[in-house]
Amino acid sequence: MNEKLSEKEARFLEKARQSLLASEEQLDNGSLSRLRDARLRAVEAAGERERGFFRIPNWARIGGAATAAAAVLVFMIWFDTPKQDLPVKSPDEFEIVLNSDNMDLYEDLDFYEWLAGAGNGGSSS
Repeated sequence: MNEKLSEKEARFLEKARQSLLASEEQLDNGSLSRLRDARLRAVEAAGERERGFFRIPNWARIGGAATAAAAVLVFMIWFDTPKQDLPVKSPDEFEIVLNSDNMDLYEDLDFYEWLAGAGNGGSSS
């Protein structure tokens, strides 16, 4: 035991030990052999349990698994963000998006480009 026993506890444990040893002498051979077999099985089972999985407590294994899962999730989010293309391709379009003064003009920009390409319909003024 890690902590020191008080004098009272030490006397109690010694009396209990002597009482159990005295009652052991009164048991028959069949009961004694069953008790020894049960003790042997319990000691072997305790020894097997200590050797399993580096003797790490369950709460530490669960905490480690949760930490590892969180680390994988953070890694996936941090390094696997999709690269988003800009909504505009040329500097002219970028200027249009930033300047919202004449949005009506820009909404009909395709029409004005067609009009300029067609040469104002061939009419001269």
